[in-house]
Amino acid sequence: MSPNELISYTIRYGQDPNNLDQSVVLDDVSGQVSVSYTIEDLDVGTWYFTIQVQDASGLMSEPSEAVSKTIQS
Repeated sequence: MSPNELISYTIRYGQDPNNLDQSVVLDDVSGQVSVSYTIEDLDVGTWYFTIQVQDASGLMSEPSEAVSKTIQS
């Protein structure tokens, strides 16, 4: 899949790896080779994140494997 075919990224996150109950959608990413996004104001604890991509045909990828980040006080 080329960068021109992608239209959005969905980042899902939460403190339970089996229930990522928050999300952010980054729209209009067509043609971008690199995309970054910062999620701010996370509470102390371990947070888990996945990402999915959607292409111009509306197809959504499976979620990536979860990665984690521990926020300390």
